[in-house]
Amino acid sequence: MSRPRPARAPAAAAPGRLRRLLGHLRMSRFEARITLALVIAASLPPLGAILLAGRLAQENLTLGLDPRVVDRLESIPSLYGDLFQARKALYAEQARALARGLPRDPAAGSAYLASALERTPRLRRVIWTGRDGQVVSEAETQAPNPEGEWREAPARVGLPGGGQLECVFAIEARYFAEVAESRELAELVQNVERLQAEIRRSYVRAFGLLLVAWAVVAAGVGFWLARRTTRRVSDLVRAVRRLAAGDLSVQVDPGRHADEVAGLARAFNAMVREVRESRDRIVYLEKISGWQEVARRLAHEIKNPLTPMQLAFQQLEARWKATPGGDAAFGKLLADAGEIVREEIGTLQRLVEEFSGFAKLPQVRPEPSDLGEFVEEFVRTSPQVTEAADVDVVRASPSCPVGLDRALMRRVLANLCANAIEAARPGRARVHLGVARTRDRAVLTVADEGPGIERELRERIFDPYFTTKGTGTGLGLAIVKKIVLQHGGEIQAGERPGGGASFTVALPLAPAGESTGADGRARG
Repeated sequence: MSRPRPARAPAAAAPGRLRRLLGHLRMSRFEARITLALVIAASLPPLGAILLAGRLAQENLTLGLDPRVVDRLESIPSLYGDLFQARKALYAEQARALARGLPRDPAAGSAYLASALERTPRLRRVIWTGRDGQVVSEAETQAPNPEGEWREAPARVGLPGGGQLECVFAIEARYFAEVAESRELAELVQNVERLQAEIRRSYVRAFGLLLVAWAVVAAGVGFWLARRTTRRVSDLVRAVRRLAAGDLSVQVDPGRHADEVAGLARAFNAMVREVRESRDRIVYLEKISGWQEVARRLAHEIKNPLTPMQLAFQQLEARWKATPGGDAAFGKLLADAGEIVREEIGTLQRLVEEFSGFAKLPQVRPEPSDLGEFVEEFVRTSPQVTEAADVDVVRASPSCPVGLDRALMRRVLANLCANAIEAARPGRARVHLGVARTRDRAVLTVADEGPGIERELRERIFDPYFTTKGTGTGLGLAIVKKIVLQHGGEIQAGERPGGGASFTVALPLAPAGESTGADGRARG
């Protein structure tokens, strides 16, 4: 029995993750230049600080090793020693003076010692012991020392009849701390000369480490900033390559920045949209041109046999009427056939007219117009629309200057309103016309309250000969779209909020006094 082999997927995936991580951290030339520039800019101030620190250290050490400074520091401990000796001599003399003034009566000793504490500066405690070592009298002050923290300085005096007088004086504790500090400082100064070079190196080393740390931080920040900037530039480069390869759906996220790169990304997106719209417009117009040629030929081929067919049948009917005593059953059959033939010929003639009209669409000749005023005029002068539907016009913007071929744009509105009316049958239609404007477009909306258009059919309904109706040629919306595109605009089918279909026509705004050519560009 063969043993199952252990899975190696994690081990095999580890090199792949490592390669991806290294690829993510790899810097481009642009990123390396930005990072290097930031490191140099961040390193110059600490480098100057290192040079200044070395010079200051040298000057401070030279000042510290001045002979006068060394002599003064070495003499401080001896000065404090002389001060302590003078204090001790003073305290001993004061203790002897107090011993000479002791009363003969031991009972008066407490009062005498208490009085001595009050009149003798820095005297904290006095103890009078007899010949046998027993305390005859003692006194101690409870008041704080006015000079702060203190240490004891005892002074003992032997008495003539035996015993002794012990006086405890206060010496400021700060003197002891200052003596110790002065002694340490003097020893340090004596060693500075030997450590001068090491101290200077320590200064330079400390600032050197600071420079390295600062450079590392600057490199990290520079890499982060460069990666954020170059990532967006790299996205633009990849998008340009995709655009060059023919991908007109590419878009670049400008992000939340407000810098030049974000502006470039937004300009690129706008350019791609314009190129895509122009391409779609050209493709559609070329396709429509092809279908117009087909319609022209169909109209010609259908129209040619219609007249001979109609004349031939009229001759047959005339011959039958001129023949007396004919077969009555055959006469009835001929009359019924004549009615059918005339009806079908009429249908074919209407098809010929529609094909001919589609094939002979005139070129757009726009004139300066206001879209809102044009829509209101269309409603006033179109009784066939207002009689079949309730029409309301909403103008969200007081002025929408555009270039319009008024006759062709009336055909657009008439066709869209006719579709809305037909969608509401057998009930009465309600048509909503809206006019608004954006930053660079005037927007016309034609909406109804009918069943709406299925989402998957919203793009196909503009194709020639595509229709969802039981009758019709499917040329109406194709004609509408061609006219809108020749105005430099766009048309989209959508859903009306609350139910129904909605058609949105967006036309480029034109400055006052200018018209718009068939390519959608303003011209004077």
